[in-house]
Amino acid sequence: MAEQALLGALLIQPRTLTAVSEWLEPEHFYLPHHTALYSAMHHIAKAGHPAVTEGRPTAGQGLEWVQQTTARGAEEAPALTPSYAHALINACPQPLHAAAYGRMVLAGHVRRTVAEHAARLGQAVRKSRGSDTGMDLVCTRADELADVLEQLTRQWRPHPGSLPRTETTTPSAQSEDIEDRVLDERVFLSAATNRPAVLTEVRAYLTAEDFADPVHQQIFRALAALDHRGDPIDPVIVVWEVQQRGVFARTPATPDDVLSICERSGADPGYWAARVMRHALLSTATDAATHIERLAADTTLTPHQLISASRRTLADLTAIRLRSLHARGGTAPRQLAEPRRRSPPVTNSRTTSPPARPSPPSKPALSLPLPTAPPVAAPSRPPSRDPSPRQPTSPSPHTPIGRSSSRR
Repeated sequence: MAEQALLGALLIQPRTLTAVSEWLEPEHFYLPHHTALYSAMHHIAKAGHPAVTEGRPTAGQGLEWVQQTTARGAEEAPALTPSYAHALINACPQPLHAAAYGRMVLAGHVRRTVAEHAARLGQAVRKSRGSDTGMDLVCTRADELADVLEQLTRQWRPHPGSLPRTETTTPSAQSEDIEDRVLDERVFLSAATNRPAVLTEVRAYLTAEDFADPVHQQIFRALAALDHRGDPIDPVIVVWEVQQRGVFARTPATPDDVLSICERSGADPGYWAARVMRHALLSTATDAATHIERLAADTTLTPHQLISASRRTLADLTAIRLRSLHARGGTAPRQLAEPRRRSPPVTNSRTTSPPARPSPPSKPALSLPLPTAPPVAAPSRPPSRDPSPRQPTSPSPHTPIGRSSSRR
């Protein structure tokens, strides 16, 4: 409806195209024949059509504008017929509201772009679950989504009243590889209990939240606490530490369950820690993609709220990617190592939506020298009336002993 109203307004009043075309591009439209018609308007307007250049075009020039734009757009989209052009004109309630219709079209483009890149991230995660490779594709899709959000942040000026809504990522109830993930966690906990020397290194990048099973989370916390204190570690001591943390009182787990998890093993803790980290990264990427897709489908969110909430969702994925690189001994790329700086809202009309009201005159630049206050002589004594806590006070010779100078 917004695209039809905008194109109808541009057919009725061609001069409006000059202001809208500065920030709205043909690829921002959803329907292909709307893209073709808007692109044809761009081409004919650049050629200097009198309906666009002259202040008051005649009726013949306006009819010629409709015919030429429709004919040129029909070369790429056969659905553009003269009858459809008249339908677009009838679909425009008010031609003077073309800028508002354009903002609606641009907001729809923002939602579709975010949803598309989130879906690509989810597809990359599903392709990576079946093999040990494919993590590079997940990271590439995550970087592409982050770059798109960064670009949209610079292009979309936030409205003063559109505060970002606090959205929390809802974790997935059960991932596709939950059985393999829990099994890998058991193997790691067993290997770490029998070879605790690597716990100091593992604790630098692995956290309890990386485990899917709640009991496994508590066992890892117990192992980390024992290693941090420098206490000896074996299955019996781990059971005692877990009991002190109240795991047996809050969960159906028993000491025999913990003993079976921490049984003797000859596996490499470093390798299985990387496996646990990989499962956690894929799970976080899945939750992020699903959550961002849900945000893009929420029509109650403004584009600014959608962009802000999506960037906060990607922050969790970025954090676990950094820890995963640390586990593999890699170097973090620049876009992960350096924090993303949010640019101030740009005032260029090509990259921002037009304001609904005329903007007030700009203030003078802040680089001008500011007036400085004249120097004030420092008092000889501190102005405080309270006595100093370090030096006892003595009554003044002009003050009665029964009265305190602080009560004046």
